[in-house]
Amino acid sequence: MSAPILDKFNEFNKRRNFPFHMPGHKGRREFIPDDLFSFDITEINGFDNLHKPEGIIAESQKLCAELFGADYSFYLVNGSTSGIMAAITALCKRGDKIIVARNCHKSVYNGIILSGAVPVYVMPDYTFLGTSGVISLEDFEEVLRENPDVKAAVITSPNYEGLCSDIKSIASILHKKNIPLIVDEAHGAHFAFSDRFPDTALSLGGDIVIQSLHKTLPVLTQCSVLHIKSDIVDRNKVAQAVSMFTSTSPSYIFMSVIDNCQDILSRKAKELFKNYTDNLDCFYDDAGDLKTIKILTKSDIIDGTSAFDNDFGKIIALIDNKNVISVEKSLRKYYNINVEMHGMRHILFMTSFCDTRENFFVLKNALREIDCLFLSDFSEKNNYCFENRKILNENAETDKPVCVMSPFEAFYSKYERVAFEDSMGLVSGEFIIPYPPGIPVVVPGELITARLIEKIRLFQKSGVEIIGCEDCGLDTVNVIL
Repeated sequence: MSAPILDKFNEFNKRRNFPFHMPGHKGRREFIPDDLFSFDITEINGFDNLHKPEGIIAESQKLCAELFGADYSFYLVNGSTSGIMAAITALCKRGDKIIVARNCHKSVYNGIILSGAVPVYVMPDYTFLGTSGVISLEDFEEVLRENPDVKAAVITSPNYEGLCSDIKSIASILHKKNIPLIVDEAHGAHFAFSDRFPDTALSLGGDIVIQSLHKTLPVLTQCSVLHIKSDIVDRNKVAQAVSMFTSTSPSYIFMSVIDNCQDILSRKAKELFKNYTDNLDCFYDDAGDLKTIKILTKSDIIDGTSAFDNDFGKIIALIDNKNVISVEKSLRKYYNINVEMHGMRHILFMTSFCDTRENFFVLKNALREIDCLFLSDFSEKNNYCFENRKILNENAETDKPVCVMSPFEAFYSKYERVAFEDSMGLVSGEFIIPYPPGIPVVVPGELITARLIEKIRLFQKSGVEIIGCEDCGLDTVNVIL
């Protein structure tokens, strides 16, 4: 007999690991309540009910709303995914148009399928990292002019690499038409606690803002919050939708750690975040002289992209694309450093205030050793890559999806399997999603083009995992009959 998951954890935990990835608690037990096993109860007398909070859960959610600057906050025990799908369902019915930033997480598209809404896409720009960036205000205004009958809009800000769009201006033009803005701020739950980070979506006009607390704060994975700060959103309808996407056996363990987190932050945020930003400043200063690995500063990001702002808690190492995978493997094998993700040209290290000074010291020294010992042969190429950072992807326009039918229609259509290389010109019957961060390259109902096939094969060659489709190796793909 065997327990493969437990066996893997037992093997993994035999060595000391340095987690530069989510969740934000980074394994530090002092930020998580003791004896969580005793918190695993059901809705017994005196412990309230998440589906009808009137007692201790209602009180905790009110404290959370006050802490984050919301009118109302709803605890999400199914992760931000449930909050995003609830927000879309609450604002859109079948056939309603919704403006969607095309770099949104897959949960947005699932919400569109479930609601029957029709997406109107606004394309993000492309960055020198080879990733999607932010939404330009001009592009957003153009899409809104062409579709004045939209019922809502949804954007992701910050994105996976920490780049922020101009939420204030986007919200302003929407509010002139009484159109609510949903902001997937999954990666920005920590913004409210230091002026060294970007302004929060709630402070900039987001009507419904969903935050994954577990990404950058000390809670367990799946712990998230949906906030409302709006005069044009029906709170009761949102509450009903949240309940629809929430288990009828919501975890008191998750609710307890969210409650504990809001209490810690209400009492100690200033101290904790001062220490955190000091550690970040020291890291950037000490790692600024690496020769072949470029640690991007906030000014590098702002100057080199269209980002309105940027989260410097997301440490990005720019690396020659032929060496990204070997650097990630070296960090893991020789230094026990596990990263959040690697792209085609960069490695992303996620940090939080739970990262110790020692964690940052270990990361800095590991990068310095790799910089000296392993990568001395490509500094010229890497510098070229950085100096040409303002050159956007020349194929950006050809990446704009061709929507033959709505995701809702495609999901319920009949399909057949064909060889992926033979799918050009056919309509996809499934998602194709590089992961992380979970942004679909192809959504059901979209035309599969030669450019898409080329792009997906490039992802695979770079070691990026593909999810969302039946055959994740993509020898075959489902297409609409």
